[in-house]
Amino acid sequence: MEFGRLRRHTERPGGIEDLQEQVQRARAAADKAAAAARAAAEDAENERGDDDASELLETLPTGRWSTRYRAAVAAAAAACLGAGALAVQTTLDHRATQRSVTADTRVLAFTEEAVARLLSTDTENAEAYVERVLADSTGDWRSEFEQRKSATIDTMRQAGNRTAGRTLEAGIEGRENETTTVLVSATAQTTPAMADPVAAPPPQIQQYQIRVGVTMVDDQPKLSSVGFVQ
Repeated sequence: MEFGRLRRHTERPGGIEDLQEQVQRARAAADKAAAAARAAAEDAENERGDDDASELLETLPTGRWSTRYRAAVAAAAAACLGAGALAVQTTLDHRATQRSVTADTRVLAFTEEAVARLLSTDTENAEAYVERVLADSTGDWRSEFEQRKSATIDTMRQAGNRTAGRTLEAGIEGRENETTTVLVSATAQTTPAMADPVAAPPPQIQQYQIRVGVTMVDDQPKLSSVGFVQ
């Protein structure tokens, strides 16, 4: 699979601006409905007129003005309830979107740091490197790396060099249950550890394209799989 260029991003279903606009529309509808109810009440009071007119009105069937008033109030109440329900749902959707964006940002930040640590080795601190990688890992990837722990330390010591890992870009590829798949572009700059820096050859920089799985463990992101993309 061709990796291509990835930019750090999060998937944002809908837009927060759109949700805020829906909330404003819902509130405006509620205000309009309340104003309609007040106007209907005032119209009903005006229809009563003065005392003489009120006495005459009392001789007429009560439904002649009260039905109209009740209908207006009922319509206004229904509008208020509908607007209120929309506002509540919109607020809930907005909060869910914010939680999703926050979770994605957290996953990407962890991935960038964890991949950089994975690619950063030091012949003089091989054990510390292994412990850092294990601390970032879980599941099959942790078990697999732990089995190669001794071999990894021996290889690093024999290599006699230092490597500085750096993440360039990262992007979310997909999700499945508690695991998020992230594609990462990174580099590793290798410098031989020599007593005389002047005699050392220039650093070598190699670029990697890596697909990792990030799984939440006790609300903490961990690398659950690591693979290089050809």
